[in-house]
Amino acid sequence: KGVLMKAEQRINYDKKMELLIAKEQENGHIPRLLLHSCCAPCSSAVLERLSAYFEITILYYNPNIYPEDEYYKRVVEQQEFIKKFPTKYPFF
Repeated sequence: KGVLMKAEQRINYDKKMELLIAKEQENGHIPRLLLHSCCAPCSSAVLERLSAYFEITILYYNPNIYPEDEYYKRVVEQQEFIKKFPTKYPFF
């Protein structure tokens, strides 16, 4: 039987992140983030949300894609997405 948490016990990680970002901005610091990406569609929402606050290095890695040419198609799609995505800070 699972244990349910009361509302006051739940942690709002989005709110915690926003507080940390605000603190970093007050100090004039741009934090860096290493983001694992398995494909462009999966990373797009995360990049849209965080790219205004972080210098992001994208690590594309997904060894489960077969055949090999499909893997490389997805690599190219990730690269194209990165080139076209408008961002405050450049991706690495």
